[in-house]
Amino acid sequence: MNKLTAKLFVVLMAVSLLFSITASANPAIVSYGSTYSNTLTAGQGYAYILPNAKTTGTSIKITASAANALRLHYYWSYNNTTLDLGTAVVNSTNYNGGSGYFSPGTLVTVIERVPDSTTAYPSVSYTITFN
Repeated sequence: MNKLTAKLFVVLMAVSLLFSITASANPAIVSYGSTYSNTLTAGQGYAYILPNAKTTGTSIKITASAANALRLHYYWSYNNTTLDLGTAVVNSTNYNGGSGYFSPGTLVTVIERVPDSTTAYPSVSYTITFN
């Protein structure tokens, strides 16, 4: 149990450091099958931490109030290593993403605003579900 707690602490610290300069990314530990809602304005971000993510595949569904206004950044953490899996723009109001991973670990999904979208959409609400 102490190893899991230490790994979650390291992931939380990494996410906090990544967004301390440009955005406020408040982390939330999430679980499969649950839906989470939030609203982001310019410069805001939010981190979702999914411990013990499935290696066979994790699907992420997002329903947003505006297309091309949110950006996802994925990180995979395992064996004290964090991999940057890249960025995806939520290009429609209904977005489905996710992937399978080669080793058991923690999936960190950071959602932030697309900077050029803040004039047209000052705030964007969304729901995210992990399956």
